[in-house]
Amino acid sequence: MNKFTLASLLGVVVFGMTLWLALISPEQIAHPVDGDTRDPVIAFEMVSSSAELTGVIGESRLQFPELREALDRINRIDFIYMTAYGAFLSFFFLAVAEQRGDRRWLILSAVAIVAMLADVRENIALIALTRDGADVVPLLGMLVSSTWIKWGGLAIVALGAGAAIFEDKSMPTLRIIGLVAGISVFGFTCAAWLDPFKFPQYMALAIFLIWILQVVYAYRVWQAGAVSGS
Repeated sequence: MNKFTLASLLGVVVFGMTLWLALISPEQIAHPVDGDTRDPVIAFEMVSSSAELTGVIGESRLQFPELREALDRINRIDFIYMTAYGAFLSFFFLAVAEQRGDRRWLILSAVAIVAMLADVRENIALIALTRDGADVVPLLGMLVSSTWIKWGGLAIVALGAGAAIFEDKSMPTLRIIGLVAGISVFGFTCAAWLDPFKFPQYMALAIFLIWILQVVYAYRVWQAGAVSGS
């Protein structure tokens, strides 16, 4: 199977799972804060102190059982989701490297795998933190480092995806949109690192946008190859 074909199909799986996770996500954190537009899943990923943790998941599992169970359920499903997006991103750059005869694009496949592995580590910390009596301090350290390795890796991959799409001059409109989207992801990720309260939701939406553009690009290359080969 053509690698662009596989990347397109994996992208569709990722989109379906993204929508599913959004539908089953809790409506709000334990103690909502005015002006906080983050969904509970992203808010949980962004906690860096015991006070923030309590604000998101509540004081105990006894007091907030439904919220904590919902977060656990999403994080268990996320192990499948991260495998899907890791494969999607890796095959996208494998396809680009093969098409252009340039192995340097494989570096971005490796970065995508690193981001996925950091997501695994992040999820282990998140699931452990919802248990009463969890050893919060080391788990928060594990969470913060894993979260930003993941998001930083995805930002680098997004920037690379924008560059890959821009480099293909056969799609003049898509190449400009792709470049702007890739740069936007990197910018929003830097902003989210500086202000994890205000910008993470924009960062996540920007990443979803570049993934859509990658699928569109992969599909169009796949179709172009099918036409030329017929």
